[in-house]
Amino acid sequence: MKKTALLPLCCLLLASCQNQEREQRLQKKEAELAHREQELLLREKALALREQADQKAQQAADSVRGLPLADSALVRNLAGTWVTRMNCVETDCPGSAIGDSKNEQWEFSYDQGNVLVKASANNKVVRVYTGQVQGSELQLTAQHEEGETQPDATITAQLQLAADQRLEGRREISRPDNCRIVYALTLTRAPQPLLTR
Repeated sequence: MKKTALLPLCCLLLASCQNQEREQRLQKKEAELAHREQELLLREKALALREQADQKAQQAADSVRGLPLADSALVRNLAGTWVTRMNCVETDCPGSAIGDSKNEQWEFSYDQGNVLVKASANNKVVRVYTGQVQGSELQLTAQHEEGETQPDATITAQLQLAADQRLEGRREISRPDNCRIVYALTLTRAPQPLLTR
């Protein structure tokens, strides 16, 4: 009699354990689904930010095209190669710190009334800027290139003539994750090579 009474009790316990296992599997699947849904939302947001940055860059490039280049001391002194030193003065982005510095060579030229700047590091072009002079300031916007390490970032630079052979200003990188890096810029004209006879 005791054995017969224990049998339904054992069946109930076994069924209860199976229900708990089934519920745990179901909860695990629900958590995985919620995680995938969250990842999808983040990807959609990143894509929307990228499209927005691309539209801004295209609008900036379109607004630069066709504008007459101002005739100023800044414009007359730009053409050629400049040694560019950048020092980070403000940042809230991970992986960067105040005091970080970079050196590049910027080659200034003109194309159809626009200022073009090719920024090089280690003899390799790393970025191309286009811009225009507004008053006594040159405003530049980086154009996105394929294979960039930060294709979603918006990069701008403002420069002013500080002396005959020196420009000063700032460069700002705004990333889609709402952080930014600001560099103080100092550009000095690269020495011209001596011609030998």
